[in-house]
Amino acid sequence: MHKTCHFSIKEITKVEGHANLDIKLKDGKVEKCQLQIYEGQRFFENMVVGRSYSQIPLIVSRICGLCNVSHLNTSIKAVENAFGLKVSEQTNLLRDLATNGEFLKSHALHLFFLVLPDYLNKDSVLAFGKKEHKYIQWGLNLKKAGTEIVKLLGGRIYATVGIRPGGFTILPEQKQLEKCLSLLEKERQTAIDSIKLFASFEKQLSFDRKTDYLALVDKNYSFVKGKLHFASGNVVEDEDMLKHIQEHIIPYSNASQTSFDGESLRVGSLARINLNQKALEPAAKNIIKDLSLKFPSNQIYYNNIAQAIEILHLIDSSIRIIKSLKVKKEPVQKIKPHESIGVGVTEAPRGTLYHDYSFDKKGFVTKANIIVPTNQNNRTIEDDLKEFIPSLLDLPQPKANLEIEKLVRAYDPCISCATHFLKVKWKKA
Repeated sequence: MHKTCHFSIKEITKVEGHANLDIKLKDGKVEKCQLQIYEGQRFFENMVVGRSYSQIPLIVSRICGLCNVSHLNTSIKAVENAFGLKVSEQTNLLRDLATNGEFLKSHALHLFFLVLPDYLNKDSVLAFGKKEHKYIQWGLNLKKAGTEIVKLLGGRIYATVGIRPGGFTILPEQKQLEKCLSLLEKERQTAIDSIKLFASFEKQLSFDRKTDYLALVDKNYSFVKGKLHFASGNVVEDEDMLKHIQEHIIPYSNASQTSFDGESLRVGSLARINLNQKALEPAAKNIIKDLSLKFPSNQIYYNNIAQAIEILHLIDSSIRIIKSLKVKKEPVQKIKPHESIGVGVTEAPRGTLYHDYSFDKKGFVTKANIIVPTNQNNRTIEDDLKEFIPSLLDLPQPKANLEIEKLVRAYDPCISCATHFLKVKWKKA
């Protein structure tokens, strides 16, 4: 790669969605670095205006097929916070379990089908040899365990319908939960082996850049409860978080970028383990120690190892929840709407997710704002690349391009979630 050049990577591969990368170098320094997300805009924030609180979660859960439960949970949390509704312990446990299922299938797909080919120097899983076929099966088996949980609690695999404000319209039978329990226990060793596999690539990829991190922190490593903690030490209440977030429209991209009090940061699995490692399930904590993995870490490639660790945590957490459950019939609690504002904050597979709604006295939305994890990471990805690319100058251009793509993939971007804003151009009459 030349010290002075202008090149583009068209259609970054093995990510969810569509994006290009445009780079300009002068004398070995990056003058321009643009992550150009060109997937069509999504208009969910405008779509829900004028809709009833009861409709909103089911609508916004269609933002993403991979993260539909996360959007559903976050929207429900915003609705319940707006109208002061407290749900039962059983509802909270079932929501935790559904979230675990979504994270499990999302992490499995990313690690084994999008990231693993990079570590094995393959173009895709289609190029895997006979000895590597077992990894495809590992990924499929882990995904199946997560999928069965989501299907059981949500009524179907994608665009789930059973999780609602105030409770569940579909409650699982004990024998159905036991079937999920059997699948989880069967794949537990696969989860352990997966951590060892991805940890074995630790020295293969390396890029260390210090930045701030943000995640929900809770005594139980919850993805739906807790307080927002920064690695820098700040703790922010959910309802105050939007005072610190600035969204920026980027002229070269169909996705916005965000900053927090003017600074960029990372969200996702690495952020969660950096900030909340002590709350992991015991086996997940122990394997970090046994493999001498170092957290907190500023190595973005550790995000993949963190996802593998979370898979074991998810399985053990789900096993614990199922064993504790004795499901009883509970009606969905009724909501009495009034003029209010509700903010919901949860963790999605790729990081912290925000839903913010304003309601009129009849419970209809007058304003909506949704901030997704990928938009929070977009600016940080560009900042990483500005520092990372000069280290690739001695590589042939195709090899350098691949290394750049690997770094982007480490973030596990969800581009469909990210492209949902509307740009308006005003013309004077």
